[in-house]
Amino acid sequence: MFTFFSEQQMHRVRFLLTIGWLLLIASLFYDPISPWLTDSSNTLSPLHINASDCVKLQGDCVNVKPYALGAPIFWSIVVPASIVILLIGGHEAWRRVCPLSFLSQIPRSLGWQRQLKRVDPKTNKPRLEIPRIKQNSWLGRNHSYLQFGLLYLGLCSRLLFIDANRVMLGLYLLGTIVAAIAVGYLYGGKTWCHYFCPMAPVQQIYAEPGGLLTSKAHISDRKITQSMCRTLEAGKNNRRVWRAKVAVWILMLKKVIGKALHSQSRNFSTTVTWDL
Repeated sequence: MFTFFSEQQMHRVRFLLTIGWLLLIASLFYDPISPWLTDSSNTLSPLHINASDCVKLQGDCVNVKPYALGAPIFWSIVVPASIVILLIGGHEAWRRVCPLSFLSQIPRSLGWQRQLKRVDPKTNKPRLEIPRIKQNSWLGRNHSYLQFGLLYLGLCSRLLFIDANRVMLGLYLLGTIVAAIAVGYLYGGKTWCHYFCPMAPVQQIYAEPGGLLTSKAHISDRKITQSMCRTLEAGKNNRRVWRAKVAVWILMLKKVIGKALHSQSRNFSTTVTWDL
């Protein structure tokens, strides 16, 4: 389904979602508007609290005060909405709308990525190369453990520190954004999504092998899928090259999926996330 939306359209969607997310984070530090909506004297607001209600804490009624809506919106709307997107759209939709994925690509868009000097073994000439995580490296083999550890740390932090504390939640989200941008600077591609993002174990459970409306690129009647890995010539998609590579891509995809399903770290991450 989502293959019918061009990358330009999804770029606008990502931009709007990112702006909304940043505004929500800003409201966690300063919000003069939403407390007015929950004020008991504002009877026109459907969100106003009833001052006559008794909210008991250890058997005693506590004084109910107007509260900001930033944290409740994040925990009650944003987090459940991400699960719904994973269930319906799967990996395809989630990676194309995730604000963190969008923010992690800022260094690449601005041309500020780290580059290492390499020597070409054939020509012996030096060249600048953007580093990438190698599949046989420690992180490439154990990234599922790292992602689950970050997810577990986030869940514990929510229970202990950030669940009802707006400022702590805002600092936590800002720290996550800084980490995503830093990874985007240090490594090329979508390294944050593949190797660091704490949502990856959740995505494995809810979005694999595919969402309800996930596009089936290999049997679609569209000649080109929506991808960041196209071959362009003079601003046009090179369909001939794409068609020649389809069979190779399908074989490689089967091999990668089969290897991933038998990965010990992946199985551990999925099993323990289910238990949580």
